[in-house]
Amino acid sequence: MIKELTQFIDTVPDVIKERALEPKAGLHILIKFDQEGNADILGSERYLGKKHGETSQFLKECTRKQEAAWMIDTNKCFDLPAKGIHSASPFCVAFKRESWIGGEKYPTDSSKPNVLERLEGYFAKTFDEKFNLDDAERQKAIQFKNFLQKQLDEIINKLPAYKELDASDYIVFYKDEPIGKYIEFKELYIADGLFNTSEFNIEVEGQILGTSNFYNGFNSKKPFLTHQTAAFDITCRISNQEAKALTEFQLYANKRLLPNPLPIFIDEPELTQDAINIFHRDENIKPNHREIISELWKRKGDLGNYYLIYFAGGAIKDFDFVSKFNYHLNKEKETDGSNKPWKVENVTEIKDKNKSMQSTIELHSVFDFERVVIRQLFNNSLVKVDEKKNEVSMRYFDDIDAKYYRPALYTLILKYRKPIYDFIYKSMRNGIGRVQFEDICMTGIMDDLKENKDYSIKAKLNLYFSLYQYFDTNKTTQIMPSKIEDLKHQLAKTLDDVDAHIQTDDQYAFGAGQLIYYLLSKSEAGERTHAVLEPFLQKTNHSHFNEAIANTLMRYKHAIGFDQKRFNKLSSEILGYIPETGLQVLRPLLLAGYFCPNIFYTKKTESQN
Repeated sequence: MIKELTQFIDTVPDVIKERALEPKAGLHILIKFDQEGNADILGSERYLGKKHGETSQFLKECTRKQEAAWMIDTNKCFDLPAKGIHSASPFCVAFKRESWIGGEKYPTDSSKPNVLERLEGYFAKTFDEKFNLDDAERQKAIQFKNFLQKQLDEIINKLPAYKELDASDYIVFYKDEPIGKYIEFKELYIADGLFNTSEFNIEVEGQILGTSNFYNGFNSKKPFLTHQTAAFDITCRISNQEAKALTEFQLYANKRLLPNPLPIFIDEPELTQDAINIFHRDENIKPNHREIISELWKRKGDLGNYYLIYFAGGAIKDFDFVSKFNYHLNKEKETDGSNKPWKVENVTEIKDKNKSMQSTIELHSVFDFERVVIRQLFNNSLVKVDEKKNEVSMRYFDDIDAKYYRPALYTLILKYRKPIYDFIYKSMRNGIGRVQFEDICMTGIMDDLKENKDYSIKAKLNLYFSLYQYFDTNKTTQIMPSKIEDLKHQLAKTLDDVDAHIQTDDQYAFGAGQLIYYLLSKSEAGERTHAVLEPFLQKTNHSHFNEAIANTLMRYKHAIGFDQKRFNKLSSEILGYIPETGLQVLRPLLLAGYFCPNIFYTKKTESQN
């Protein structure tokens, strides 16, 4: 991974480097000393962050100095242990408003050493021999320090912008020195500061090697995290050039200047550049991975041989190699040469807001699968689609708080979000097979029953019966939309033909679902819910199952006419049939029978068509 990221940084486009240069929100002040040592404020300006608008030339110049004067992190700053001064240069002093006297962290009555008192130690760190400051440069640094100690408070209080600063805003003083001076000191500062610790640094052929600090902590002070029996102290070392490149990558990732996930193509680096250029094509609109890959696919027609990196929350969550990316769900071709789509049929006959039957949904790409199927199966919790803004957000690697989810859904998300991510983004199709797909569908449906989510249950049944065939690669079970249609016709024939009878376990399960729905619909309870179906689904023995149906029939017999021949026929067929297949296996067809339009509430012509 280190090698690939280092090579990637070497080819980062200028647009990223330019957008990475952003002033810290707060007050920026430039100081110049004349030959007599008198100080003068050359300029000052407050940067408002995202609300600022166009950045002035003054702030742009300050930003270049800021980037060359900033600390690596608080553990390697020059203000330990307070960690309040975030610059690391003899030409710059930067701290937050909250760290200044009277701020939230340093009230006026605080006994802690304030910034002015800590400047002595700060500048002493810059005088370390490894930074190669000559006597003249040290004298200039002392001059800058003395000036700040005497006049810093007076200067900022005279500036109107100071009173408007938020607690988290910075106050940054720059000494008017050439940018080359800033960069020269920064290079020496980061030479070994980019490593986790200098304890294991070695020099090989003029190059410093040390332990990586890239998304990595050092465990020397935490015995419970260290190897107690290992014969070595560290696993590997990286060069200072690699450490610098990794730090640069971390900067770009934290500032969200890279697509996420990020594809790094090995043999065709120009595709990586294309992906980044697409991402930065419009400064105000950031296309997602779906849009970037879709555009690359249209240009190239075939994608593969690349690394895919997902980073979030200041850490790399996933890094993997994609040998070949399968954009289309189906490999089979239409007569015109295009790929056949996966189709989601409306087997439960859901109607839209206009009372019209919902049409068949065609899924062409893995991203269609993500936006339609995964969104529905996980109740808009794993993949969330904002239709109004046309935005999609995913939670494949986010921290998820269990208190916001029902236990079953929470477990499903944690169990399957990584295999689903691999299925969609890395074309690892073997991670989700028929067993996993059925588990996701059935667990979700059973959970929705408790919440009486009628639409969600029917939508998931449509997904289950329509897509099961694509996950059942061995074709062990014939589950597909046409099967439900056949069961509807067979049931109608059984009820209307004296000589027709239930012949298969599938017909039995579907018919039982229809019968149970009709019986429960006769309940006169004030608020009826689908939760009453759960006791039937919990039965594992067919005799107990039929007994539960018989008891329900006895409970509601007063509401059913004596001469309802079709009802009488179905009741006798169900109660007299002994299935060979276990009820748990038949459960999907039982649910389909229950949630499909009931044959007793549809016109005979409809049920026969």
